[in-house]
Amino acid sequence: MMKEIQRKKKVLIDLTNYGSLTAGFGQIAANYAIAFSSMLVDDLHFVYLLRQKYMQEFGPNVTSVPVRRINKFPKVDVWHAVNQQRKLLRIAGGTKFIFTIHDFNFLTEKKPWKAKMYLRRMQNKVNKAAVVTTISHYVADVIRQHVDLKGKEIRVIYNGVERIDTLEGIKPSFATGRPFFFTIGQIRRKKNFHLLVDVMRHFPEYDLYICGDAHFAYAEEVRNLIRENQLTNVFLTDVIAHSEKSWVYRNCEAFLFPSEGEGFGLPVVEAMQFGKAVFAANRTSLPEVCNGHAIMWEHLDTESMVESIREHLPDFYKDKERLEKIKEHAASFSYEKHIQAYLDLYRELAQLP
Repeated sequence: MMKEIQRKKKVLIDLTNYGSLTAGFGQIAANYAIAFSSMLVDDLHFVYLLRQKYMQEFGPNVTSVPVRRINKFPKVDVWHAVNQQRKLLRIAGGTKFIFTIHDFNFLTEKKPWKAKMYLRRMQNKVNKAAVVTTISHYVADVIRQHVDLKGKEIRVIYNGVERIDTLEGIKPSFATGRPFFFTIGQIRRKKNFHLLVDVMRHFPEYDLYICGDAHFAYAEEVRNLIRENQLTNVFLTDVIAHSEKSWVYRNCEAFLFPSEGEGFGLPVVEAMQFGKAVFAANRTSLPEVCNGHAIMWEHLDTESMVESIREHLPDFYKDKERLEKIKEHAASFSYEKHIQAYLDLYRELAQLP
């Protein structure tokens, strides 16, 4: 077995977010861990960089290495940093480094001095990279604006989106039995969930479930807004289980997503897997990812958003051909396609035929 591993090119994949399933990077790490370990490849051996408490066996074609011991591990041919926020550890000479950038939200979310520090760190990683990859053409354009690529190319590899429409799901305890709208994401200001609170004053016949990590200060602002407007049809549920998420997507009347801070926008694709009416902000990466299959909000004001829902929702589900095209579009963001793109890149950098 050892000789077989030695003859293969080694690819280290930084999965130090593995185990943090309520966060996007944690979900990516979990899906990567499953996907690459199940690949039948005879020319690559994968090295998973993990936190000590998540060390485990992933099969014969994977070696798990704890973060604290990585500098003692033999040289790898390719190192893939799948999370732009992770600290870059020492990389041996000759190792080809892939740096994946997901977004530049820190430019607006952090104080100027901190944003400058983050940008400096990002530039340092780009300097070391053989190839920079990103998750949308929108982010690629932002990279070009803020980073000196020094002639290096950017490759756009769209996120893989796990198929959750095959799961029946479990009805969550907060479901009231009334028709409802749905949105999901960390309850942070860039998501603009407060705009939906005012929208719901005009739809008393519907409930709205806002699901996601609510430990941020902005979540309390949204709660206060709900109380001030004396609304009984808007619910902040906090994080929901995977099975509950499938049920809510399947049973919602529409998915509402006024976010202005998306590098990709995974929830809109998840909603489209179920053929749902998606109303999304015409901002950042969302027009690109929705690609004509969602109703885009040009103006993020209550009157425009309410008018759009009232105009498009009543007859939305009558067009069966449209619903099938929406589902086909969502299916195009497959994990198989995503993983294959990275396998091709690993082999290219490792100079395999």
